[in-house]
Amino acid sequence: MSLFYELIQRYDLITVFRHQNPDPDALGSQWGLVSWLKETFPNKRILALGHHLGVKPQLFETADEVDDATVAASFAIILDTSNAARIDDQRYKTAKMSLKIDHHPLGEAYATHQIVNESASSTSEIVAGLIREVMLEEPISFKAARYLYMGILTDSLNFSTANVTPVTLKNAAYLAQSHLDLPQINQDLYLIDENEFRFVTQLRSSSVVDGSLIYAIVTKTMTDACGITPNMAKEHVNDLGSVKEYEIWILFVQQDVPNTHLYNGSIRSRSLTVNDIAIRYNGGGHRLAAAVKNLTLEDIQSVIRDLKGRIHDTKNV
Repeated sequence: MSLFYELIQRYDLITVFRHQNPDPDALGSQWGLVSWLKETFPNKRILALGHHLGVKPQLFETADEVDDATVAASFAIILDTSNAARIDDQRYKTAKMSLKIDHHPLGEAYATHQIVNESASSTSEIVAGLIREVMLEEPISFKAARYLYMGILTDSLNFSTANVTPVTLKNAAYLAQSHLDLPQINQDLYLIDENEFRFVTQLRSSSVVDGSLIYAIVTKTMTDACGITPNMAKEHVNDLGSVKEYEIWILFVQQDVPNTHLYNGSIRSRSLTVNDIAIRYNGGGHRLAAAVKNLTLEDIQSVIRDLKGRIHDTKNV
């Protein structure tokens, strides 16, 4: 019996957490797991926690309102979160037992147990594999499979990243058995409205090219003018990375926090390691895809200098 299944069998009250400002992998793994648990174990109480809506909130459900005593009596599963500070509800610490399921490298062992696979394309892939093992290849519900497939699709950038493996494709194929409408999922995730289209146009025109690096600094004035949120803006980082000459691309977005002028940043690279640099700036992530947090404009220039140095050092090895 796997650790995953043994822990689920042991507890009748399960709370499921994920990271702040959740992307579709965090939300997909959370709601895919919650849906499957409710359907497979109808006598258990399954609750989803989190304060932030994240991107594409219309595609996912709304988190539960849960009191402190309930969390304290539960088995907590924390998804897609490498370090404790980023969990979107710190009450996970009070749970009777906890399990971390994640795919980020250089993570923190904050839970009682952990299932971490750094080679996986997404946490949704890991969850799908765990469920697939429990189900002995029997298909799961359309609802649960759709959530998990969305997480795999987005975090793997449509199966284009280096950590897409035969296992990734097998797990995606397992989910597709649940009568998923794959073209519709792609449309739901990737079609944008006119506000986002205007934003992308401004983003490209305001970006700065510095040798093999391109970056853009997005102010709240810009997101407000385009009628989009900072979370929606950060999802467009890869709109800067489609030119083959650019080795690193970065999107800094001012946060919608009263009385502050801080920025969060998304860093992407074609082949150069960036997560070690991100760690210096309240961040971290994968080798080629990382994030930084709570930066001043001065910090932003420091991040850019460090990343330019990485490009320079690599070229002069």
